[in-house]
Amino acid sequence: MAITGAWNTEFIEEQYRLWQSDPAKVSRDWQFFFQGFELASARDSEVVLVCDEDQVSRQSRVEGLTHRYRDLGHLLACLDPLAACPTDHPLLNPAAFKLTDDDLEREFYTQLLPDKNLASLREIIAVLRETYCRSVGVEYMHLQDPAERQWLQERMEPSRNRPQLSKDEKTRILQKLYQASLFEQFLHKKYLGQTRFSLEGAEALIPMLDRLLTQVAEQGCQEIILGMAHRGRLNVQVNVLGKSYGEVFCEFESNYDPDTIFGAGDVKYHNGFMADLRTANDREIRVLLLNNPSHLESVNPVVEGFARARQDILAGSNGEKQVLPLLIHGDAAFAGQGVVAETLNMSQLEGYSTGGTVHIVINNQIGYTTLPEDARSTRYSTDMAKMLMVPIFHVHGENPEALIHVTKLACDYRLEFRKDVVIELV
Repeated sequence: MAITGAWNTEFIEEQYRLWQSDPAKVSRDWQFFFQGFELASARDSEVVLVCDEDQVSRQSRVEGLTHRYRDLGHLLACLDPLAACPTDHPLLNPAAFKLTDDDLEREFYTQLLPDKNLASLREIIAVLRETYCRSVGVEYMHLQDPAERQWLQERMEPSRNRPQLSKDEKTRILQKLYQASLFEQFLHKKYLGQTRFSLEGAEALIPMLDRLLTQVAEQGCQEIILGMAHRGRLNVQVNVLGKSYGEVFCEFESNYDPDTIFGAGDVKYHNGFMADLRTANDREIRVLLLNNPSHLESVNPVVEGFARARQDILAGSNGEKQVLPLLIHGDAAFAGQGVVAETLNMSQLEGYSTGGTVHIVINNQIGYTTLPEDARSTRYSTDMAKMLMVPIFHVHGENPEALIHVTKLACDYRLEFRKDVVIELV
């Protein structure tokens, strides 16, 4: 705006007085300049602030309830196939935030629903329960990086932690479950009394690993360095890595004496295996299962060291994308063996980092011979991992579709933030 005349206080005040008496007396530029001044010159008594303090207070309490569900919703998650699902918790009850039954029909602002900004409290709670209190329980609010929290929320809340699977994907899940179950049944009947570390109850691990291979192969991974204990080892070798049934049965036959009541020998559960696989999305990937001659988690640092070496050899800084360390644990071993904490503690150190490890904890709730209440002082077998500030997913073991969703999310998180991620299969 071009202003004519001397640029001083007296001149501006004179123009303002003229404008007040008759706006037409000043130039068009000054008319624009003074528009809105009448609002600023209004007396304080004339300014009315419209604010419903009661509604603001209720909105604040709804935000607190939303945060509580994100933080502690896993306490209401239906995770245990052997127990009734929890239906209420005092910390997650609206009454804990002084919200009454009448408030359930009130509308509040929310970002949980992408198609609208207002929703009743009943709708908000329903969305939160669908996301955090069904077959997936998530611990992630201990993460101190708000970007990581936001990243996870944007991928969990719109989908309600439920995958959208095609017919072919569902058929493949069913096929892998059938293979896993039939294999365990055959071993149980054919080699009765033989030492057997069955995967029964956790057969969903097989379609879960199948999906993991497909997912990381899409991300450019070329090798997986796998470490695991005895339980489920033969099933993984046969139905994921492609080891022939004949090789496995021969290992049983060499130790099996049908004339004795009890079989002997578990050396076959120590052996490693290497496989060059073609995934469901027609990509090639190599999986190296390392030897592990005991139940101990001592294989963990071996896997990490092997993976780091392969990363350095293959591509240096880009090797983290091409080589993935994958560890499969037992619930009692993960909670009880100190080498687990030691390995986790080194995961973010520059000299030892492998760009994040995917941990899968098979929780059969018996710890080989011990019940959970006699084996650990923590609520979850995975609580040791919370020291790393990484997400921990607890999943109902009889919901393979939920496991597939969480597996994809875990692999994406590892690629995005280059940190460990933990999945507990209950």
